[in-house]
Amino acid sequence: MYTANRLRETLVRSFPLVRILATLAVVAVAATSQGQVRVSQFSGAEQRTFEEMIAVGEAASALAQLDSRIAQITEARGRDTDEIVGPLILKGNALHELGYYDAALNTYDDARAIRRRHHGLHDLQQVGILYSEAETYYAQKQYHAANDRYEYAFSLYRRNYGSESPAILPGLYRLADWYMDTHNFFTARGLYELALDKWADDDSIDPQSRAKALSSLADTYRYEAFPPTGFTWKTEKFTPRPYGSINHPEQYYAELNDYVKGEEALLELVKMYMAREPQTSLTLADAKLQLGDWYLLFEQYKKANIVYGDIWHTLSGTDQFSFVEENMMSPHAIHAPLPNGPDQPDEDSTRIYTEQEGKIEFELTVTEKGLTKNIRKISSFPGNMLTRETKQAIEDSLYRPKFVDGVAVATEQVPFSHTFSYYRSERRPAAKRTPNTSNATSHQAN
Repeated sequence: MYTANRLRETLVRSFPLVRILATLAVVAVAATSQGQVRVSQFSGAEQRTFEEMIAVGEAASALAQLDSRIAQITEARGRDTDEIVGPLILKGNALHELGYYDAALNTYDDARAIRRRHHGLHDLQQVGILYSEAETYYAQKQYHAANDRYEYAFSLYRRNYGSESPAILPGLYRLADWYMDTHNFFTARGLYELALDKWADDDSIDPQSRAKALSSLADTYRYEAFPPTGFTWKTEKFTPRPYGSINHPEQYYAELNDYVKGEEALLELVKMYMAREPQTSLTLADAKLQLGDWYLLFEQYKKANIVYGDIWHTLSGTDQFSFVEENMMSPHAIHAPLPNGPDQPDEDSTRIYTEQEGKIEFELTVTEKGLTKNIRKISSFPGNMLTRETKQAIEDSLYRPKFVDGVAVATEQVPFSHTFSYYRSERRPAAKRTPNTSNATSHQAN
């Protein structure tokens, strides 16, 4: 009869992956002195091991082991045990990683249902499952369903803590970040403003939390004026509105085209770090860089050069000068509205489409104001696909220029490349016809 140690030794000889061995050894079915089987509890070590396996591309192996582990637990403790929630979430993650999105959603749903039966409909711990569901819906391009999961998760924060508690900030930021990721800038703006206004004088709030709200609020104004590449209203919820449904009775209204508020947010961010950080802090330098880029985008060149010059001279001769070398000693695009490749066509009964990679290379000059000129095409493939659109995008692009001794200078022969996807069409092979053998069979039978 195996003991736990003997089982571990057997597994070590049998499997090449030490990580898998350790997991299986921890979760081993140990024999009692009476010969009865006892299933060990799902441990934190198992959790971390399976997470690592999924992260490094071993989702299929993790999935097989999780199925076995789930079967062990359910046989010993029943299908409704709370202990199965963790393995089910990991199984959903593995299925998601393998592209089995519907199966992942079903697994997440099972995990959340069990969690709610044990801990109540408004259990806050289920928000992690909701976020996993949202990411899976997003992968399926079901943006409305994903949006509903993020909003419902935030409603659970509010129900558990109330609307006046800063404990809701993690859920608020997660929802606002989702709106930003889906280019729903106006709705995100209302949430960041809510965070800044409601807890402006609360000294218990982590300064990093306030810094995140200030920086992100400025981004909503920046992207309103300079939409990012691939800009699209994926959720079709782009107007100022209540951030949710009946779960959120109060309303906020995001102000539009008030770009001064973006500048004010970045100025407050810099002041906050100046009061808390050393002069040579990279955190402070990065906040200043955001402010300098803001001024450059809005053609306030004198202010931009003052801020950029301050960064250069403050860090000059210090160990942090690598920040300048990385960000200011060559041109950096801060707005490049690149065109997307053609949309993937819908396959039909006669054509097959395969994804291909196209690439265009240009050379250009970046002026001391970050503008582009002397744009020259070097190469393009296939043919001239997207060449005209890409050249127009370069003309509309804005760069942080190169600096020498803290002064902006023009730079010639700056390389620029754009890689995109396109689809090649091929005729679908005709289905082979099955020969009619009924006559021959009949003849042979006669």
